[in-house]
Amino acid sequence: MTEIMKIMHRLNGPMLIRGVVAALMAVTTARTCVAAPTPAPGPAPGPGQGQGGRLQAFIENARCYEALPRHAHKPDFRIVRMRGRKYRKKFFWFMDGKQRIGLLNLSFGEIEMFRFFPPAEGERVEYKMPAVYHWSTLRGPRITIVPQGTWTDRGEMTYLQDKGESLRLRYSETSEDETQIVHHMNLRFDPVLGYIWDCAVDLTMTKPKRFEYANILTGGLAESREERKRFQKCIWTRRDGVLCYMYQNPLSMIHAGGREWADMQTTGGFVGWVAERDMNPFLEILQSTPDTTLITCSVWYDQHFIALPPEQLGDDGLYHVQATYRLLSLPLPVAKELEGAARTMLPARPGAGPMGFRQGVVNDFETSIPAGTLYNGCMWGHSAQLETTTGYSGTRSLRLRGRCEAQPVHGGTPICVETAKRYRLRAWVRTSGVTGKGASLRVNEVFWNWTDVRATHRSQSLTGDTDWTRLEIEFKPIAGDPFAMPGVILDGDGTAWFDDIELIQIPR
Repeated sequence: MTEIMKIMHRLNGPMLIRGVVAALMAVTTARTCVAAPTPAPGPAPGPGQGQGGRLQAFIENARCYEALPRHAHKPDFRIVRMRGRKYRKKFFWFMDGKQRIGLLNLSFGEIEMFRFFPPAEGERVEYKMPAVYHWSTLRGPRITIVPQGTWTDRGEMTYLQDKGESLRLRYSETSEDETQIVHHMNLRFDPVLGYIWDCAVDLTMTKPKRFEYANILTGGLAESREERKRFQKCIWTRRDGVLCYMYQNPLSMIHAGGREWADMQTTGGFVGWVAERDMNPFLEILQSTPDTTLITCSVWYDQHFIALPPEQLGDDGLYHVQATYRLLSLPLPVAKELEGAARTMLPARPGAGPMGFRQGVVNDFETSIPAGTLYNGCMWGHSAQLETTTGYSGTRSLRLRGRCEAQPVHGGTPICVETAKRYRLRAWVRTSGVTGKGASLRVNEVFWNWTDVRATHRSQSLTGDTDWTRLEIEFKPIAGDPFAMPGVILDGDGTAWFDDIELIQIPR
């Protein structure tokens, strides 16, 4: 029994060992647990068997391809349990020799990569867990282990190979609606592209439905501080094969232009981000049955890979979804060529668009977010409405009516702050017929689950009928907690308007 299996045996007991045996039997019996749909489309290639699809073809046809360095590296992969009571049962390092290259996160059900090539000879780069591990603190790209993005902790994670020149992981689960999931993830090294994860997912279901089988997010995408935001441009292949790009903008989402923009070609496609010096992460679909469609998160900008509902029953009377894909990083010269080849953008959406929040500037709501341009902020929740006839510095503002509140997110990223700094949230507020505790500003300091609040800061409140009044909060974030969730509140009946809202760092 290898060291990592001993570790997992101590954590999970004999059930996991039975899962290992079952997994090994599944590998040798050639997919006996999943029957092919009827008519059979042919078996999906197993992880590591395929050498890439459209993205690989672009790489090999790039003008710079022959000049790319070839790395004569023999990986020495290991999975190592993370030390410390806070992490030891849920987090594991992916190692190549003595270098940490990634993270297995069984708390969220995700794999994160810190780098795609080993350091230069004699160099060692140290990666440490942040004080608060969160999507906002990702160092590199992460992919989900569990399709649908739902980690239940009910399934079995087994290690078919936990050390050597490759790593082989298998996750299996049966969900509450009897959907059976088997997910294989293999890590290998490519002399040109570096570390690559080859993945294959098999799903069986009693009723046809759309199913998210993969999701990719990379560090810095949802960064609210403009000078720290990374991966400004997303690139993907449209259904007709046209190479497209968009900025990270709530109006410029893949699915906004309709099915012809969001659906992948029948034999695959890819989506990723450019162009950064160290890495340019892409997720490439090699095969998908049924076809795959994409949805972009309007706040985090992660990409959801969703299989369309299967239309035919298999011979076993069940519906089936099969997909193979891989996570890789493009060398910078290739990423720049790909960026240069992508010329088509999504059409601008009609209408005003969502109301935005930008950190460090005055948000006066006088102009909407323009499609086709970079936008680093977040959207307000649906409880807030855009007022077009009343404003402090113009004719527009944010309006709340009757016991509600709004934050500059809707199910997504918090605002990034620094624990050693002081900040000020302020706004001009007007009220009409407000009762109860009144209208005010608030800042919550939050942890990774968005609900574990350590401190709440609140401004004075306004009630009754008031003209425009400036409210503000000054606060210093809690040590080790790099997030803040500013909000506007109407705790009572009536109407309140908020304008010229700003969250700024106070100079020393």
